[in-house]
Amino acid sequence: MAWSMYSSIVVRVFPGVIPGLRAIMLLLASTVLLSACGSKEAGVATVLAEGSAFPEIVLNFSEGKTVSTQSFRGKVLVLNFWATWCPPCRKEMPGLEALSRSLDPARFAVVGVSADEDAFLAEEFLRQNQITFANFFDRGGKIAKQLGMQVYPETFLIGADGILLQRVPGLQDWNSPAKVAQLEELSRATAAGNRNGARHQ
Repeated sequence: MAWSMYSSIVVRVFPGVIPGLRAIMLLLASTVLLSACGSKEAGVATVLAEGSAFPEIVLNFSEGKTVSTQSFRGKVLVLNFWATWCPPCRKEMPGLEALSRSLDPARFAVVGVSADEDAFLAEEFLRQNQITFANFFDRGGKIAKQLGMQVYPETFLIGADGILLQRVPGLQDWNSPAKVAQLEELSRATAAGNRNGARHQ
């Protein structure tokens, strides 16, 4: 249904587009559909900008326990929002698991936040796919609204100093050499920034 919707939009809005160009536009639309799922939540809040302080967020376990994002200060935090109803999210999970195992736990933390209303369904998916990194729940999409999310999956790269370094929407190969190198560089850069800040105090 989503594909036919995009196809009809391209045809209606660009009726005079030559067939070859129209095909390219349809291909781009399909790429977006395959790499991300639309948020189920309406009334999105102001989008959190890169370079701003990441807000303190209380993350909830299924059994009611909570953890604050502040507890990850001192590490580069890879905070991934996902859901079992989102195919790109499910496809991305093994790469995040491999990433969590390969990074130095003293400098990095990989954390998932599920938008599933059914915690059992999400936990069963994690168990069946042997996903071991910490996962929490965002029932009702309150955190997603606070962060101005529009698609799943979306990953927030947060520096050791609590600054949002990058928003990464859509499916990614997180265990690729390029992604690992990017995260290592972010870790070095934030560590250097912290040292420079300490010297000037």
